[in-house]
Amino acid sequence: MAKVLEMKFEAANGKNFTISINDPKPDLTPSDVSSAMETIMNQDVFHVNGSALVSIKQARMIDKTIENLF
Repeated sequence: MAKVLEMKFEAANGKNFTISINDPKPDLTPSDVSSAMETIMNQDVFHVNGSALVSIKQARMIDKTIENLF
């Protein structure tokens, strides 16, 4: 089973932006993730069509089951 941390933001232009992290640390807390998302927004590194990230929408942990067929 594979885990993915999905962090969703909203940009100033109203568009959504998602960052997905494969195999995140197993002991992450909501506080850890929230703090990381705040840092990402404050560092102003990512833009959506020229617009900065302005709000946090959602963070979720996704469990994926992968079955190789061949």
